[in-house]
Amino acid sequence: GLQYSPTSWNHQECFLMDGAPYSRAGWTSEVFNCEAGFNANRKCSVGAMLGGKGIGGKKLRQITTSSLSHPEWMKGRTFDQNVAICKEACTANPSCAGLQYSPTYWDHQECFLMDGAPYSRTGWTSQVFSCGLTSKCSYDNYQSGKGFSGKVLRQITTKSLSHPEWMGGRSFNENVDICKKDCMLNPDCHGLQFSPTYWDHQECFLMDGNSRYSRSGWKSLAKNC
Repeated sequence: GLQYSPTSWNHQECFLMDGAPYSRAGWTSEVFNCEAGFNANRKCSVGAMLGGKGIGGKKLRQITTSSLSHPEWMKGRTFDQNVAICKEACTANPSCAGLQYSPTYWDHQECFLMDGAPYSRTGWTSQVFSCGLTSKCSYDNYQSGKGFSGKVLRQITTKSLSHPEWMGGRSFNENVDICKKDCMLNPDCHGLQFSPTYWDHQECFLMDGNSRYSRSGWKSLAKNC
């Protein structure tokens, strides 16, 4: 939602907030009830709770689900409401591969949106998200010796010899699939470019341009909608 500072201030401001309404003299607010926007086409099935498992990779977001000493961290929501927000947030985020939940014996509990694969982690639980797409867009054929123009929207390591942990516990093909899915879900992404195979690590880049250009050793895909 949005909260607006008092009109009596010399300057007024609006603040984008992730919590729930509360009493604040002089202030006004609006609550936003939203679906996942362009990610509403991302359809996910949520796996069963895996005891003694975390999810590897990069932390995309952290949400406090329960707290004894700091209830304000829960944003005025119940434990179940915060868990539901974790699941909705993972479904809406094209990079999210699963949730990991901190131990129940912690003073505060949290869920973490992660982009990797399950691994053993004592006291933790996790859920894997399996997601598909419904999209009217498609890719053309790979073109070698071509990059794709525009600004980089996201960069994903697809393969690395010296830093395999950069791959998030996934294979080369799995990471390429994530590149393609992320671009499909992002309306600003118009194409992908892939770094040379002779690099120690390979990467794909989601691009917002509208054309290819010559780039030795690279290859690219264009998204057509």
